[in-house]
Amino acid sequence: MQFKLNMTEEKFHLTVSSREGVVYEANVTAITSYNETGKFDILAQHANFISLITKGIEIKEDEKVREKTISFDNALIRVRENSVEVYIGIEGMSPQQMV
Repeated sequence: MQFKLNMTEEKFHLTVSSREGVVYEANVTAITSYNETGKFDILAQHANFISLITKGIEIKEDEKVREKTISFDNALIRVRENSVEVYIGIEGMSPQQMV
């Protein structure tokens, strides 16, 4: 038996911030980014984690809207309780320093 999640369960809240303030904020269906192990995707109900990311993020708001891209060299991403926070401009950190 297969079932479909309702629309609110298919989305999660994304906030992208820099030192200047909030760059982007919306409920989205998916994001794609890169960390030291490669390319990864985040969907609704993703497991909690923290990682340094590079090369920006690609944002998919919903099935009908084109993807948006926010470019940056480095950032910190935190996924927690169906909410994702991206902090742009985290300089001078390496993955080993996050342990």
